[in-house]
Amino acid sequence: MLSPSIRCAMLATCGLCGVLGAFAAPRDADLARIERRIAKEPKYVAAPRYALFVLDEVAAYRVWTVFDKSTPDAPFYDVLYFDRNGDGDLTDPAERLVGKRDAALAPAGLEMLFRVGDVAVPGTKLVHKGLRFSTSPKEGRVGFWFDMKWNGGTEVSGTYGDVGTDTAEFAGLAAQAAIIHPDPNATLAFALWMKGPVELKIGAATHLSLVAGHQGLGPNSLAVVDENFLDLSKDELLATVVAKDANGKEVMTTTPIRGHC
Repeated sequence: MLSPSIRCAMLATCGLCGVLGAFAAPRDADLARIERRIAKEPKYVAAPRYALFVLDEVAAYRVWTVFDKSTPDAPFYDVLYFDRNGDGDLTDPAERLVGKRDAALAPAGLEMLFRVGDVAVPGTKLVHKGLRFSTSPKEGRVGFWFDMKWNGGTEVSGTYGDVGTDTAEFAGLAAQAAIIHPDPNATLAFALWMKGPVELKIGAATHLSLVAGHQGLGPNSLAVVDENFLDLSKDELLATVVAKDANGKEVMTTTPIRGHC
């Protein structure tokens, strides 16, 4: 995948069950009410891969993102259908993009890059800056990645799962597509930015790398904010540790996360 900025927080503790943050009241759209249906699709060449992006605060502007190949045996998903006007019709020739190898951003030419550019949200003042996508085959799977600046401000990228650093695979059917809502001002969720499982030892320091972002609907739909989004001199970020003692009694403790990198 393209190399997004490393986003992590460090915590020294004996165990971790949940991570909680205290923030200003967020806004959350009801993604479960969204119907995963495309009004009109082109004739695909290969097995398409689907994701549905919600690019406004109230989930009214919904943009289908579908990857295809230029030939059935192409090693990359090198065609992108991006429903820029949100009308559900992917047959508009202007909404078909062809990816390019970008040696500067992808050493050894391992990735296919699609530059969508700025996306203005109809009926609002929102203009998302520099949206781009990338695809990369890896160990028998294909990861899909995006990044942009939400309304020209906070960098958001993804998508990711609960554990690990690999980008997510998109669904093979529209009805199963993850719904991705990369609004950095909605409720934040957290994930481990490292290979799991993590071994936690009582009385020993444990290094955990975390990412924070808005969780969409469906597996591997976390859109991560950049490392400058949280100001730990002002924002209170707490880790709550839940464990059992030697007698099987549940114990709980909370500690602040002091820094990030």
